[in-house]
Amino acid sequence: MVPLCGCTQSAEKKALGLDDCLVVASKSIINGDTVITCDFSLVKDTIDFPLSNIMSDLEMIKLENSDSALVSRYHTFVSENYIGVYTMENEYKLFDRQGNFLCEIGRKGQGPGEYMFLYDSQIDEKNNRIYLMPWMQKKILVYNLQGKFLSDIPLPEFVPKARFNINTNKQIATIMILPFKGQNNYVVWQQDFQGNILQRISSEYFALEPDYGNEVISYRNTQNIDFYLAGWPDKQDTLYYYMGNENRLKPVFTFTATEPFSHWYIDLPDHVITIIAQQERMDENGQFYAPVPKQFIVDKRTLKGAYIKPVIDQLGGISIPSRVLYQDGYFIANMYPHELKDGLGKIIRNTENNLSEQKLPNIKTLYEDIDEEGNNYILIGKLKSVK
Repeated sequence: MVPLCGCTQSAEKKALGLDDCLVVASKSIINGDTVITCDFSLVKDTIDFPLSNIMSDLEMIKLENSDSALVSRYHTFVSENYIGVYTMENEYKLFDRQGNFLCEIGRKGQGPGEYMFLYDSQIDEKNNRIYLMPWMQKKILVYNLQGKFLSDIPLPEFVPKARFNINTNKQIATIMILPFKGQNNYVVWQQDFQGNILQRISSEYFALEPDYGNEVISYRNTQNIDFYLAGWPDKQDTLYYYMGNENRLKPVFTFTATEPFSHWYIDLPDHVITIIAQQERMDENGQFYAPVPKQFIVDKRTLKGAYIKPVIDQLGGISIPSRVLYQDGYFIANMYPHELKDGLGKIIRNTENNLSEQKLPNIKTLYEDIDEEGNNYILIGKLKSVK
């Protein structure tokens, strides 16, 4: 594990920041709730966005390089002391925050404690539990952090895709699903660990035609339970908080645009990022790749916004890879070693980056230590709030 310095922009070039941008949103009261509405046509500026604005520190963790520990880039989950990585090809692998491979959680299959594909995970290290949500199932799988399968949490109906938030001590699970028309009665509900529904919200307003290309979003970055359905082509378009004490969905953020386009929201402590999906492209070698999605950000307090090019300023300003997460209160980037080395190399060779004399040698050392044939690197930053 390599701890990296936090905010060190004072010795570097001052660039246009979010505070210098236009107000692009407004607040209104709807049925007693304060809702932020962004006018997409007002988003004009494009800025480099140092991630130190929203995260306090950055760690670069090299994962163990043994054959059993090798991973690719897919879903990555983080808690205070653990990293979980799931790929379509392999079982869910659990590492500690030093990068040591600990065990596999479950295995591929259709038997007890087995799964074919996973959609969500929650690591509850205080209670020595890890919860996995498979696709197209009626259960959540429960393991301990040593990889032993403990039990299922039965769900009251078949769910195509689902996110969840579990309170182990109270044995209450909040389930948020992608509801299919004619198949799912509820869109959000709370239940006990025996599968009994405690309270629920009808899927009538939210149900979509059966299409696994749509997504249900909940990133758990704040104390609120965020919920959003990313559907296509045209649907309700509001980021909600599920208010369990009132059993209702509270509208939080939306935007207006003349034409619909595929996108989803990321709820952060002080901001909302809107990700605009882009189609895969073909490179000069005929290989398809996923470009970094376009995105814009809105400050919940100032209502200022802009298109952003997020850069990891703790690493000299390298661009983020195409697959990153803001999940469970962390910024998470799962990077191939050659990808990270290439990014650092561009920073070192850029004579106009205006890096401090202290930071450049550190970046050069990181660059030289990267084994391009090794396992992946996980970049982790703790999300922060200025409130």
